[in-house]
Amino acid sequence: MKRLPWWRRPYLSKRLLEIGPGHNPFAGVTHLLERHVSDGHERGGKALLVPTSARLIVGEATVLPFAKRAFDFIYASHVLEHVEDPDQACREIMRVGAAGYIETPSPFLEQGLAIGDESSPAHWFHRWFVFALGNNRLVFEPKSVEEVARFCSCRDGQFLREFYAAVDFHEAQHCFRRTAKTTIFYWKSSFQVEVRHRMVDCRQGGRPCRFAGMRHALVSNCNNLLRTRRMRRLTKCFPEVRGVFRKFGQYSLLVH
Repeated sequence: MKRLPWWRRPYLSKRLLEIGPGHNPFAGVTHLLERHVSDGHERGGKALLVPTSARLIVGEATVLPFAKRAFDFIYASHVLEHVEDPDQACREIMRVGAAGYIETPSPFLEQGLAIGDESSPAHWFHRWFVFALGNNRLVFEPKSVEEVARFCSCRDGQFLREFYAAVDFHEAQHCFRRTAKTTIFYWKSSFQVEVRHRMVDCRQGGRPCRFAGMRHALVSNCNNLLRTRRMRRLTKCFPEVRGVFRKFGQYSLLVH
């Protein structure tokens, strides 16, 4: 079973809901909500696991069958990137919960895997790029063939564009730690939700783009001494990465 880091666990919570637990629910949950009980397509064919101490409810994330503040804590891990209406799903989560944890694949991972691979269905059943702006806003941008090919005109966007062009990301992804490949969002009481109709170009629209966070995830990973061996592997397999970092003034102890 999954667990949050020990300093983040909801120790005092008595009623805990997990939305979309799949085959590996969080430890300690008292209620599970699952849309597809028998169909394991989105679980890699694995069977749904229901702990003996938990109650299973069949339902949708956008219409949670619970009263207001029914739960002390809500887990929603690798769920919101699938839903058709993330704004409604988030409002329902806030309605029935007092606090919670949200996790999705990061835009850094999603765009890297999907770019140039328009025909593979494995990378197209997620509907959204999901990222956090600050500590209290969760942003959704559509993930489509057209949007995956777009990059912000800012320096961060162009850095990511050239980085992806310099690597085979299907191979390079294994050099990066989990925190670079996931969006992790904790909330209490409520949070802001922003659903965009297309990628925001920060130089044109005046709103923050997703690429600053993607650049930070990439560069932070490349400065992590615990990843030294994997960074050496990255630059050995894809030596053009060094030139991309130098061109955009992105210093990395392990890449340079």
